[in-house]
Amino acid sequence: MSEEVEVSFPTDGDHRPFGQRLQDISERLSRKDRLSYNQRLVLLNDLSDSLLAKRSQLPTNLANAGLGFLLAFLRTSNLSEIVKRQVPNPLALEHFVPLDGRKSLRILPKGIVCHWIAGNVPLLGMFSWAISALLGNVNVIRISSKQNDLVSPLLCELSNLSTDGRLLAEETLLACFDRNNRSAHEQMSRIADVRIAWGGHEAIEAIKTLPCQWKCEDIALGPRVSLAVIDPQLPNEKYISRLATDAVFFDQQACSSPQIVFVKGCFGDPALDAFVEQFASAFDQQSAVYPRHRIDFGETYQIQLDRARVLLEGGRVLRDAQTRWTIALGDRPVPRVHCANRFIQLIPFESFEFVCEHIPDNVQTVITHLSKNDSEQFTENASRLGVCRFPAPGEGNHFEVPWDGIPLVSRLTRWVLRTNPQLD
Repeated sequence: MSEEVEVSFPTDGDHRPFGQRLQDISERLSRKDRLSYNQRLVLLNDLSDSLLAKRSQLPTNLANAGLGFLLAFLRTSNLSEIVKRQVPNPLALEHFVPLDGRKSLRILPKGIVCHWIAGNVPLLGMFSWAISALLGNVNVIRISSKQNDLVSPLLCELSNLSTDGRLLAEETLLACFDRNNRSAHEQMSRIADVRIAWGGHEAIEAIKTLPCQWKCEDIALGPRVSLAVIDPQLPNEKYISRLATDAVFFDQQACSSPQIVFVKGCFGDPALDAFVEQFASAFDQQSAVYPRHRIDFGETYQIQLDRARVLLEGGRVLRDAQTRWTIALGDRPVPRVHCANRFIQLIPFESFEFVCEHIPDNVQTVITHLSKNDSEQFTENASRLGVCRFPAPGEGNHFEVPWDGIPLVSRLTRWVLRTNPQLD
């Protein structure tokens, strides 16, 4: 086990201990030259513009890690809309604003937000970072010593934009250390006003056991799964290729990637059979367009094992000649199938009650392509079972707020209420 902590940003040659670097980042909260909300909004949009202009020059692993989703997320139109959903008057982020009656409201940053980033989709942490930085928090990001650093190139790009860009970027400390470096984890946790944990169940539970301030808030963005519910009789053929993209991107390692697709009808129905054929074709095409990570022997074995399990349960398998993609057809989901690395279970249904019976407790997203009446009926019932999002096909992996049902803006800010003095 290595006790080393590598600070990847700021890249200033400062080799002081990690604890001193954490103290430095906390002191930035009291600086007088801090940027306003509107300045931060503009800078994040400028970062999106700059990365978009240089996209062809960026490292392939960064471009293939979902950078396009992040660039869209950083647009002013998107970020301002996210804030407006939760903040009644965004001017409260700058000064006290009057409410009804004798009260005024001021919304301030929470303070120091510490992010533990999952290794499977490393750019995801930049979405929570963007919201936190926009709201005026200072940030500490920890990445694993075993994963590629896709974060520091983005912070360096922000820093190189302008003097204000450097000020915003340097409100973030990016550190890389081993998962077993208990001392570094504890130092980071003790300074946090908010801890944001991305990852699996074990990782999140480990972070929750770390000592922290009594007032520290935890935001757990943990191991969730996603589905899709489709009516193949609705017009608009483009939704099929968009749905395939939702499943192909991130190789189903993202919690928002659909693993089971429920299709209205029965096998033998012309509309459903046509959907299966078109979806298989789209799945094959999209798998060729978006390169998959190099899978190891264990992952290859798991795909072959899951294909065999489906066949033993009486289902059918549509697949390519290797292990690039798989569509398993059956009357009901096979529980032991992992549905990873572009492996979809496609299940027909005649009633939404059947679908709801198979919504797991850790559900996040259900991509829907339904009529208005069906959508109203299904989403009302499914939301009560824990579903957090109902995006359209092609939007499954778009990061939205709330995410996992959590209103990040309000959780990353401190709200101050004032009774206004009476007029003399």
